[in-house]
Amino acid sequence: MIDPVFILVLFVIGGVLSVALGLPLQYEKVPPNWFYGFRTRKTVSNPDIWYPVNRVLGIDMVRLGIVVAVSALIMLALRHSVAPEPAVIIVGAIGGVMALWMVIHGFSVLRRM
Repeated sequence: MIDPVFILVLFVIGGVLSVALGLPLQYEKVPPNWFYGFRTRKTVSNPDIWYPVNRVLGIDMVRLGIVVAVSALIMLALRHSVAPEPAVIIVGAIGGVMALWMVIHGFSVLRRM
């Protein structure tokens, strides 16, 4: 079985990666494409929709990355007080809920466009 501490370190790396991928979207540096961003027919076909929706997605990605990385770092700091397996589940649940929020929020913004 994989060491839970290693998984928490991967959560930190994933959080930092989420921030790094979210910033270009937040600052509207990514043009419409089918590989990176909030990709639907509606967003890809219209830059006036792509940029606002992906700006919101970028902001949410940065928030997710920060929260997941900080949560994982806290769990790593508390690894002698909190069992590693529940710590991984807690950080994973936080990331999962935030990722679900990103999708719901993105479609909510898209629907208003």
